[in-house]
Amino acid sequence: MKRLFAFLLCIMAVAAFAAEDIKIVKVNDANFESEVLHSKKPVILDITSTSCPPCLIMIPTLIGIAKNYPDIKIATVGIDEPGIDKIKATLPIRAFPTFFMVRDGKIVNQLVGAVKEEELLAALQYTPSPLAKPAAKQKKVKNAKRNMVCKTPGQFNGLKNLVTISFVFGDYEIENVDIVTDVFVPPAMESQRVQMMEHVRSSGKGEVEPTMTGFRIHIDNNCRFMKAMDMKRTSTYGEMRAGLELQGFSCQ
Repeated sequence: MKRLFAFLLCIMAVAAFAAEDIKIVKVNDANFESEVLHSKKPVILDITSTSCPPCLIMIPTLIGIAKNYPDIKIATVGIDEPGIDKIKATLPIRAFPTFFMVRDGKIVNQLVGAVKEEELLAALQYTPSPLAKPAAKQKKVKNAKRNMVCKTPGQFNGLKNLVTISFVFGDYEIENVDIVTDVFVPPAMESQRVQMMEHVRSSGKGEVEPTMTGFRIHIDNNCRFMKAMDMKRTSTYGEMRAGLELQGFSCQ
């Protein structure tokens, strides 16, 4: 009976997670024209990388726009993923994240780096459509405190890495975010390791320390970089998990 009860709880948890619809479209060369260029809605196209902390920090903001503004389409391109050669050859991508504002198949604006919701909407030249139904306001539901850890392999300036992002979800918001990037430096580039570490350290994007296989970049909840990003913290466990898994992370 205990095993059956535990199994039913697991099924209920999976069903609750599946109900989280973050309404963000994954884009590659195959569907770029249909989802972006021929979209009837204005599009915020997010060019992202799993190895880019500002990209990860922007996920709650993009989820919020997708959820609260149904007459805007949020589309995302993972620069580390296959099947995007045409997109990379077509769009002027030089940093991450880059946001292209697309209306009627044309780029009307572009923003680079972590930005606030109001900046994205202003760049899109957005005014709510009188025919668009506003997203229903959901009553705040108190959640049980829980943790989540998501990981993905990626690249850091051409080097292999492993990104681990950890969350602590409180009653109504994300209480803590912690991002660790383990960068693997091959023996042939060992002489450049200190220089690479200093470059990251001088950027102010977290603490840097050497490891057996390369170096580690650590961004915690209280570091200057994280505070400067002004991360929205109202996304739910299910929304953040869905958003990160859309970017190629495995979560538990």
